[in-house]
Amino acid sequence: MNPIRKSLENIQASEELKRNTLRYLNEQQVKRSRFRPHFAPGYALVVICLFFLVGTGGYSVYRKPVSYISVDVNPSIELNINRFGRVVSVEAYNEDGRKITEQVPLKNVSYMQAIDRLLKDESYNKYLQKDAMLVFTVVSDRSEEIVKELNASELFQSHEALTYVSDSACMHEAHQHDMSFGKYRTYLELLEYDESVTIEDCHGMTMGELRDRIDNCSHNGQTNNPTGQKDHHNSNNSHGGHHGH
Repeated sequence: MNPIRKSLENIQASEELKRNTLRYLNEQQVKRSRFRPHFAPGYALVVICLFFLVGTGGYSVYRKPVSYISVDVNPSIELNINRFGRVVSVEAYNEDGRKITEQVPLKNVSYMQAIDRLLKDESYNKYLQKDAMLVFTVVSDRSEEIVKELNASELFQSHEALTYVSDSACMHEAHQHDMSFGKYRTYLELLEYDESVTIEDCHGMTMGELRDRIDNCSHNGQTNNPTGQKDHHNSNNSHGGHHGH
């Protein structure tokens, strides 16, 4: 049997091999500046395999998000990340967020590179002045790994950012209210102290204002739940999982 045909049939039968092929292509793209003018036979075969994968659903695997990062200051932006760690789509949940996503390219790069672009962008930095609070919230099966990588970033540390872990239930609820799940998670935290606060109130508040209000309520000993029992929104630790600063 022709070795190329045999390889393609193997790819069709193996999801793992499909993933490895795409991963290999990503690595080769980084190294492309070192390539000689002619293609090595092995790389040519991988290119053929890529076309085959695109035709049999490989691209749908690439574009499917499996992890999510909500980046909130006043702009509220969500990065949707595929299994290869690439940003495949971006959602903005307020006007400031939409302005940023229109001018800062965030798609088809690693999530750390996308975050780096955000934090270095001159327009975005205007929102990080004075008493601003930068908050990252992660929804993922590998949330601990993502949070660890975020906290290790020097640029991230320089802004004294907060990192939280949430879950898909919180994310779906947030989107029903047209709010990023990072900001919605903070709203749920504030709701534990002040039941008078509404979604509409939080839509008009920055993350710094929300955190200040939570801190004030906490320091004053204010709570809506004197028995110490958590409501249904926060019974899952992932809603309020806290890492970092």
